Amino acid sequence: MKQKNYFEFKHIIELTGISERTFRYRMKAIKEKYKDQPELLFKKRHSWRIHHSLLFEFNHKYQINNTNKN
Repeated sequence: MKQKNYFEFKHIIELTGISERTFRYRMKAIKEKYKDQPELLFKKRHSWRIHHSLLFEFNHKYQINNTNKN
């Protein structure tokens, strides 16, 4: 099975277990930090697309070893 390169809002909340409010606060900081790297973070229509390498930014305690456990 092919691993996803980009995650959406609902997938990040599901993987990390953070709340919607926490997601929005962290997105504010992450947008500024990665504004010069559109290949890692971009908005398509009304939804953010976040590269899988940035998942640690949302929850540092959660280490993602293998996102495709099926």
